[in-house]
Amino acid sequence: MTAKFLNIQNKPRTNPRALAKLEDFQYLEGENIDSQIIINSPNISLYCLEPASQQGIFVETPLDVEISDYPFVYNTQFEYAERLIAVPYQDLFDLAKSIRNYTQNLILIYSVGRCGSTLLSKVFNQLDYVLSLSEPDVFCYLVGLRTPDGSLDTQIRELLNICTRLTCQPTPKIKPSWCVIKPRSFCIEIADLMYELFPHAKVIFLYRSAADVIPSFIRAHEDVRPLIQGLEDNLDYYSRFFPLIKSYSDFIDFSDPNAVDIYSILWLSAMERYLELYQKGVPMLALRYEDLVKSPQQMIASIFEYCGLPNSEVTNACKVFEQDSQGGSHLSRERTRKHQLTESEMIEVNQKIYRLLEKHPEIRTPDYIIPGTLGHNI
Repeated sequence: MTAKFLNIQNKPRTNPRALAKLEDFQYLEGENIDSQIIINSPNISLYCLEPASQQGIFVETPLDVEISDYPFVYNTQFEYAERLIAVPYQDLFDLAKSIRNYTQNLILIYSVGRCGSTLLSKVFNQLDYVLSLSEPDVFCYLVGLRTPDGSLDTQIRELLNICTRLTCQPTPKIKPSWCVIKPRSFCIEIADLMYELFPHAKVIFLYRSAADVIPSFIRAHEDVRPLIQGLEDNLDYYSRFFPLIKSYSDFIDFSDPNAVDIYSILWLSAMERYLELYQKGVPMLALRYEDLVKSPQQMIASIFEYCGLPNSEVTNACKVFEQDSQGGSHLSRERTRKHQLTESEMIEVNQKIYRLLEKHPEIRTPDYIIPGTLGHNI
């Protein structure tokens, strides 16, 4: 099995929220190597997939960098990357036959975004034997690869299987007994395939009132004009990530600089997808952010019980509620608080949220409580 070193010359990426991709780096091709180096080196981790060239791209980071300690894996990989390794898909599949499987105790956190999912990931990270990874970006590409007719689902399952197993490999500090993966919010679109591959995984869906999520999105993203233009020009493609973006396009104000309608669709798509999975019998534990921060000890105790983690760890794990879970990143409280909305702007935002939600047959209010929510008998 052969792979190739790619020696980094420069890192031209400018958008810290953009999906991880090979073009984030300028590089020169280096020597061919045995791809077994990937599973023998805890400081080598999977960064992204390149479907066009049928390669997985890995990054090599310093041994003293523990990627699970940071708010966003993809950003940490980019910042600390010293060298890249390109591995053909076939080699990835061959590796799957030889690597140890660390997914027996797998926990998946899906969310609507801007709802405390990074915080919850950090809760799990307080346990020494748990590897908790927030936003490894490799899963995003598989969402974009999936077609509405399901024609590529077999290939996507194969890639999901090996990518999950590679993601859960030991890091410089952790040889995991449990592995927690918290992908970006739209990755709930492949939750059914993940369930087929890992039916015993514990799945958590974290959500929050749209009246709080949408303003949080606005504060977190200063200039969304490129985002808006990209969505409007490629509705078919982006509907793979946010299925309602196309069917609701007539109701979206694409000229709104705050992108309220678009953020509302992002929230609504994740909520609707949860309902679809719930109705199909996919076992998930739904959790409201509002309940999590109101009663952290009680809620974390229930989550740990669901996941099979010891209750004795709850008090220690809850210490993260005293911290900024995204501290030091581009989404830290210090940075996002600089972009507070005025009272009149908040009124307009809420009006737009209600106008869009009234189009939905079921989720018609921003504080809608979905069935299966912890602490709510629905």
